[in-house]
Amino acid sequence: MKVYLLRHGVTDWNASRRAQGHADIPLNAAGRRQARKAAARLAGLPLAAVYSSDLSRALETARPVATERGLEVLARPGFKEIDQGDWEGLTGDEIRARWPDQWGPARHYEPRPGGESPEQVRNRALEALSAAVADSPEGDIVIASHGGTIRWVVATALGLDIQESGRVRGLSNGGMVVLTVQDSHGSLEFGPVERLDGASPSADDPNQ
Repeated sequence: MKVYLLRHGVTDWNASRRAQGHADIPLNAAGRRQARKAAARLAGLPLAAVYSSDLSRALETARPVATERGLEVLARPGFKEIDQGDWEGLTGDEIRARWPDQWGPARHYEPRPGGESPEQVRNRALEALSAAVADSPEGDIVIASHGGTIRWVVATALGLDIQESGRVRGLSNGGMVVLTVQDSHGSLEFGPVERLDGASPSADDPNQ
């Protein structure tokens, strides 16, 4: 089956480059346009279900996809963004000034002070993905989620461990990655990974 991982549309905190984490920041006008554009790109695809993180920015992104098909958005907390802990609400420059050793490439694998680790996020997201795949054997699904969460799921699909997850190219707001997934006796087996913007899913430069 195909799993369309859709990053939520832009928010005011995205625009000001603030770490959002579990802060429930809604889409701004540009983000709502991105959500409608994503729904248009998926138009005509026979989707079995539409899932989302339980944060507003992801739910708002998923809703146009679901509404077009008369589906409900199925909110799952396992798909939410990393808990940014003490970083929440801070800009990248502010984080770098206070935690210089944990910014840069290290942010892809180091725990957040007072928050979650990327490994914890990956594990809960994969558990939620496994349940969604098992519950939707009849067709493809969309999951509206977050940049970090998608990165760590895609890294797993590419056979990369957490330490290597910075090699996965960042996904812009409203962007999509398509996974080919098979449920094999309760375990996920991944096939090809495709970005819908035509870029390679992985890059040697962790900061790209």
